[in-house]
Parts: sequence; structure tokens; C-alpha cells
Amino acid sequence: MSNVTTNKARFCFKPVDKSQHELVLNWIHQPHINEWLHGEGLNNTIKDLDQFLNHGEPWATHWIAYDKEIPFAYLITSEVEQSEEYPDGAMTLDLFICRLDYIGKGLSVQMIHEFILSQLSDVKIVLIDPEISNERAVHVYKKAGFEIIGEFIASWHPVPHYKMQLSIEALKNKLKA
Repeated sequence: MSNVTTNKARFCFKPVDKSQHELVLNWIHQPHINEWLHGEGLNNTIKDLDQFLNHGEPWATHWIAYDKEIPFAYLITSEVEQSEEYPDGAMTLDLFICRLDYIGKGLSVQMIHEFILSQLSDVKIVLIDPEISNERAVHVYKKAGFEIIGEFIASWHPVPHYKMQLSIEALKNKLKA
């Protein structure tokens, strides 16, 4: 992945390191996170974070977003293998604004754009799968350029989810305009 930076970038993103393990665990056990990340999904995330930090075989890359030097968000990406549906592969994205003082500030769209352009610029498609009932997240993702392309029931949490997709090329063109 390339690290594209712009003069206007507010945020930076780094993979989680071992010294931040407790921080991330504390973050993902907060009520505003557990509303959407709980049960099997939470357990799988914790297990994978441990694999990631201990040189195991994680299915994902775990990231922290920083505003200047302040860590405030947790992001998870994983590769989607090439398939008929995604001949060039794709990348999944999950994200959580973890610091309460960063919620409702209108920063999510900018953070998503900066993350994708700096860390995923070589990817063609990014996928995200919010619960349909998570209207706030769905609104933010649409604002960031994601389009709803389907619905499904998740195996890890059997409630309706949207499958949303963002074309990186479309995002780059939109931001140039």
C-alpha cells in the first residue's frame, strides 16, 4: 500500500502496537462501541488483535487514527481475495470513533477519506457492512461516498446489515473536482 499524503491531511494512521493493546481493549468495551461490536464479533476482534500483536496469523490489520498526537479511533482492514465479484480483490473496513470527545464533531468523513487515500490508495474497492439499524453510521458512510449494494444477515450477529462499497477511483475523482 502506498502512503499518499496531502498538505491538508489532519489525521495520521498507524498499525496498533503492543503498547496500545490495553487502550484498544478499553476502547472496544465502551457502551457506545458495544452497541455495535459485541458477542462473537467482539470476541473475534479481540482474538485477531492478539494474533496481530503477537506475530500470529491475523485475518486483519488493526489501526489507530491520530489527531495530531491524540489517538481517537480504531480501524480494522482485511483483504478480500480476488473473485468473480471482485476480480481485483477489495478491502474491508470497520471503524469506531473511540474517544467520546470526538463523537458528533463531523470528523468521520474526513477521517475515512484520509485513511483510504493514505493507506488504501492502491485498492480499487473498499467494503463496509454496518447494521441497517445503525442509521448514524450508514449516513456517514453514504456521505463518504459508499453506496449500498446489498443486504445480508451476518453470521457473527444475525441481524440485517448493509453491504456498502466505495470505488477508490470515484473518490479520487470526486475530491479532485
